Amino acid sequence: MPWILEDDGDWIATEKIDGTSTTFTMKRGRFGKNKFYVCSRNVCFDTINKPCYYDTNVYWEMAQKYNMFDVLSRMLKEYPDEEWITIQGETYGEGVQRRDYSLKGHDFVAFNLIYSTCGRVGTEEMKETLEEYGVPCVPIVEHKMKINQFRNVDEILAYAGGLSAIDYDLREGIVFRSVDGVESFKAVSNNYLLKYHG
Repeated sequence: MPWILEDDGDWIATEKIDGTSTTFTMKRGRFGKNKFYVCSRNVCFDTINKPCYYDTNVYWEMAQKYNMFDVLSRMLKEYPDEEWITIQGETYGEGVQRRDYSLKGHDFVAFNLIYSTCGRVGTEEMKETLEEYGVPCVPIVEHKMKINQFRNVDEILAYAGGLSAIDYDLREGIVFRSVDGVESFKAVSNNYLLKYHG
């Protein structure tokens, strides 16, 4: 998408985490019986015992670690106009991908907060909101940056390289998001691909 190099708007650069896509959603139910969903990219897990690709259900593990049922229940109470609220992120660590981020076990970072009324919010708003509930978010590499500072795709890919804020080894890349959270695109580090996927 060559047009992106001409964009003069503000963007936020966040670290791209090499893990497995993880989604938590709560839908408002009648008489306070809200429906809670724990999902991978393609599968919804109704219980922690439902088999998944990994030896243990890492998606439910993260739901329990960060009390996602309680978090989303509280959020629906505090935002009465919302029919549902979704937190999307990445579960990473030991055995999830080739890159384990020096973890024994697993962890989670959110990269999207989505409301039924207005859709996805910006990264800074997401971070400010979710950290109040004890939910960690993807590291922000740079605030309000300009994409048109890069002359070509090679410069974007070079920027995507660098060290992870998690363990200071190679980072997978960068996700660039518009400040309002609506637009996004990814750049994966060539050095990372050579080391972990070459």
